[in-house]
Amino acid sequence: MALTNAEIPMVIDGYVRLSRDDNKRSYSSIENQKRIIQEYAQKHHMTVRRIYEDDGFSGYSFDRPQFREMMADLSSIQVIVAKDLSRIGRHNAKVLLFLEEMEEKGKRVILIDDNYDSFCSDDDIIGIKTWDNERHVKTTSRKVKRIKQMEQENGTLKSIPPFGYVRHPLNKQKILIDEEAAAILNLQKELYLEGNGIRKTAEILSQRGVPTPTMLQRERYEALGLPYHRHIACKWSYSMVKDTLFNDYNNGILRTHKRERTTINGKDKKVPRDQQYIFYNHHPKIFDDDTMKLLHEVKESRSHSQYRGQKKHINLFSGCLYCKDCGHKLTAINRPNREKYYICSTYNKKGKQFCGHTHSIAEHTLTEAFLQYLGFCRHNLNDAIQALDLSRLKTGHYSDADRKQRLGRELEREKGELKTLMAQKIKEIAADPSISEQIAETYEALQKEKMTRILDIEKNLRDLSRKSPMTISSPKPAPQTAPDILDNLLSSQSLTRSDIEVLADKIIVDKDGNADIYLKHGLGVPAASDFKAGEKNLKLTMMLEAIRLLEQDQTGFTSVKFLADRLKSMGYPMHRKKFIPYMEKLLALGLVERTDIYHHPYRITASRQILQDVEKNFIEAG
Repeated sequence: MALTNAEIPMVIDGYVRLSRDDNKRSYSSIENQKRIIQEYAQKHHMTVRRIYEDDGFSGYSFDRPQFREMMADLSSIQVIVAKDLSRIGRHNAKVLLFLEEMEEKGKRVILIDDNYDSFCSDDDIIGIKTWDNERHVKTTSRKVKRIKQMEQENGTLKSIPPFGYVRHPLNKQKILIDEEAAAILNLQKELYLEGNGIRKTAEILSQRGVPTPTMLQRERYEALGLPYHRHIACKWSYSMVKDTLFNDYNNGILRTHKRERTTINGKDKKVPRDQQYIFYNHHPKIFDDDTMKLLHEVKESRSHSQYRGQKKHINLFSGCLYCKDCGHKLTAINRPNREKYYICSTYNKKGKQFCGHTHSIAEHTLTEAFLQYLGFCRHNLNDAIQALDLSRLKTGHYSDADRKQRLGRELEREKGELKTLMAQKIKEIAADPSISEQIAETYEALQKEKMTRILDIEKNLRDLSRKSPMTISSPKPAPQTAPDILDNLLSSQSLTRSDIEVLADKIIVDKDGNADIYLKHGLGVPAASDFKAGEKNLKLTMMLEAIRLLEQDQTGFTSVKFLADRLKSMGYPMHRKKFIPYMEKLLALGLVERTDIYHHPYRITASRQILQDVEKNFIEAG
């Protein structure tokens, strides 16, 4: 189809587009497309008024910035020129609708390589061309999607590691721990376990001047001489702490196929966790399994009690105290000039008709009892404690020295950017004094933002400088063993919220204010209030339990193994070797006798009535 000069107007508008979908060997670059349009215009004695340009946008979507602007400017456009039909788009139906709309509005469309002119078109295969263009992008999409799916299935998909990690500079498949970010994650963990909610943790991090993920990322880019164009968040937010602290990537787990897109250029949708691909021990761990489990347990516990973090008071035992009668949690009562105590939340909210007693217990009583029981465990369960590695749960803080050094670098950077901003402002005003007021208004908000940030940093530095040199120096190393940690607690005779989160599983309080303490890590569950009276009363209680087990027996025989295992299952600190003295006591009392039967080494000789009488005598004597 020949196009005569007389048919072509003098002024035209061009449109160029290129995306990653395109095969770079088959399709010209943006600059080449512009050159083709300019040459075409020169050859046909036309003037190009403007060329609309979309670089990096898929042709399957018509939601492109410059394409939208071109459509908005149609009132002043007479002719649209593009290299070929695929530059307009690769969506069959939408391209045909576009051509129909242009025809209805009297606008001319010229596609150079397709030799197409909408004013004198007799091209009957235009629909086939648009279909083929769409088929190309769909085929490419399927290929890319399949490759990505294979990489997700075998765990080789490369992506930017989350906060706390970086890729090896030479081996991109290898993930390394970012030590500075890992220290910040450990600080987040400590703050959270101390009783602060996620939002409160974010506030503390911001107040201390701890760098956010984007601040660290910008520093990495600048160290490599690369520009960083993303928005810099100078303060921590709720979502930042939540997304970084509870990300199981910190536990060495890689998750892929977390989102999927059903249509080309459609919205990503979350994939259920059971359909994701999970790779354990994929990279080094910042948080080990116990730490990650503890964080999620605390988070789950707080979500059930609608916990929002402490603002004025740190309630040491909130979240782990339970009413023995109704099973609900106890709530902290903080009143002026009165000692802090805890009562049943059901009684507090609904009254005694729903729970008959307050189950009141003072915080200092709980603290003394908890420390006393820890001392008992430290003395009697030394082997079990030695096997624990609680040091992984008790790590050092991001120190004041780290914060001071970081803030100093940040202050210099902000002052440098402010200086550059002022120089640029003066330069632009000098270039065109007639619009000096508009330029000043443009730069005013930027200057104000920079000055606010500089003042915040200087205030944080002054606060740090007021602290003693000992505070600014490196923090004291955390204890390396579980006995060391318990010894430190027992010597200080004080507890923190973090200690409770790490050690306490739950504490059940009865109507008389007696507490049944359950510890984590398998450290034992004594009978109610036995720990209060010391080791002697605990031995008496275990002896009574052994006699009760003899009373309940139906076979007439027993053994050291059986009785020791039953006591251990009840939560007492017991093992077979430790129970031998108790069995000797039962022999001396004439309650059992030895036999020659291998599987039944002891025969119960006392009647049930005699056993009950002995039990009564023990209780009266104790």
